[in-house]
Formats: sequence, structure tokens, C-alpha cells
Amino acid sequence: MAKSLAAFLAAQMPSDASLRLVADAASPSQQARQTLSQLESLRTNKHYAPLRHSVDLAIDMVTSPQMTLRDASLFLSRLVTAVFADIRYLEIIRRPSLWTAA
Repeated sequence: MAKSLAAFLAAQMPSDASLRLVADAASPSQQARQTLSQLESLRTNKHYAPLRHSVDLAIDMVTSPQMTLRDASLFLSRLVTAVFADIRYLEIIRRPSLWTAA
């Protein structure tokens, strides 16, 4: 989970001085390439075999040019749903609409 979030956040920072807030095909930074490589290495790690679907989902979202920093809550929601589908008390994370105060 942490490696996925680190890769997503790094992908949204194409340089040290900018954030990706609009969908584009910005060139990834060295840090983004490195964290993505670490995430991709989980595909072949036998300890992560049960989480292969979740790792693939995270990689797809990290590498999508349509995802931006504004989609961080969507990224977290989808990942939590994929990894912890049966844990009911995480519903607050699965539904970002619940994040706002009433």
C-alpha cells in the first residue's frame, strides 16, 4: 500500500517545482521512475503473489496519463477496496464522499 501511494505521488510531481493537476503526458521524474520500478518489482515477488491484482491496479493507475494529484482520493479508495474488500470499517476510505464534514 505504501509503495503504491509513494509511486502515485511521485508520478504527480514531474519536477521538484511542479505538481500535475491536469491530465497530460508529462515526462516522469527520476524519482517517479524509481518508485514505479520498485512497485513493478512486486509483480515477481512471491510474497506479493496474493496481491498481484492490486499491484497491477496500482501500476495501471500510476502510469495513466489521465490520473492527476486531484485523483489521489480515488487512487486510495480503489486500492483499499482491492486490498481490503472484506474489512467493513474501512468504508470511510472507500467512499471519499464521506470525507467532508456534514
